[in-house]
Amino acid sequence: MTDTKKTIALADDDSNVRSSLARTIKKHFENVEILNFSNTIEVKKYLLNDPDKIDLLILDIHFGMGETGLDILPDIKKYSPSLPVILLSAMEKTYGQEVSEKAGDYIIDFMSKPVTETELIIKIKKALNSKDDKAKKLEKLESENAILSEMLSSQDSEGAGGLFEKEVLQRLSEMTKVFMPKPYEPKENIVINGQEIDVLAFTVAPLPFAVMVFETKYFPNAKISGGVNEPMRVFANGIEKISTKRRNLFEQSENQFKQVSKRIEKILKETGFTKYEEIYRPFIQSFIVFPDTSDISEIETSNANKHTKICKFKDLTPDFIIKIAFAMPKRQVDETVKKTVLEKLF
Repeated sequence: MTDTKKTIALADDDSNVRSSLARTIKKHFENVEILNFSNTIEVKKYLLNDPDKIDLLILDIHFGMGETGLDILPDIKKYSPSLPVILLSAMEKTYGQEVSEKAGDYIIDFMSKPVTETELIIKIKKALNSKDDKAKKLEKLESENAILSEMLSSQDSEGAGGLFEKEVLQRLSEMTKVFMPKPYEPKENIVINGQEIDVLAFTVAPLPFAVMVFETKYFPNAKISGGVNEPMRVFANGIEKISTKRRNLFEQSENQFKQVSKRIEKILKETGFTKYEEIYRPFIQSFIVFPDTSDISEIETSNANKHTKICKFKDLTPDFIIKIAFAMPKRQVDETVKKTVLEKLF
């Protein structure tokens, strides 16, 4: 038996039964605390207030009058889902069918009164080991989820994802021949119509005037897959995680593109500039940036927005940006449009 102290609860309306069970348990388990309940109300009240205290509940079925042990199994499951329950009864013929139906979902085992010492100890050990195994699996799962959740939290300004975003921002801000200097250099946490933008930048002449939107994805040492019509999948440390934050890898990038586009159109319309047709508006290019150690070879891009490109941190060079800028559709952006957008987009 483990050195960790265990708490076993005995729920029976017969105090003699509880005393007999307690003596036998203490005879075989040194580091154990026994809790006694004489009715179902006491059991539910205790679990409601302290759902994680009890390691095993030995529960009688028939309590004379009122609800039975079988009646409160759904409540026990609700209050303390991982609590193993051993049902106890002298009326197996009466309740046998219902006990069989509850097996697996609500109870881990069953004992008929009178209970032999050997049967009691074997079933208790089995139940406690089962709870320990569940706890270990849960702890492992939580640890694994913590690793992947940290990767998924690229929007967290305090986490590793936030540091990666700052690293991208720093590299872009050093490209003075590519992007406009202050106050129009890339900025963090720009919110346009409720859509958070990681990094935003404007190209500088003689490059075509364009708005560059950068979205950072912090998945170091991970293999990323997914596409427009399927969720993003992250495989790291032997674990696969499917992102539930977004339907697919490109959804946020698509949303950011639309939000920036709508915002520019709204600005031009509000300022009375009538030439806001497509040819006069700035071109918008979105980038999804991954760490250099991310494997992005299996990301499906064939159906992605043509204005979105995926790349790694090492790809963010002046030559890379310039090449993309000059490959954009040629737009005769009016100087008044440039001035208006630069002044009002932030």
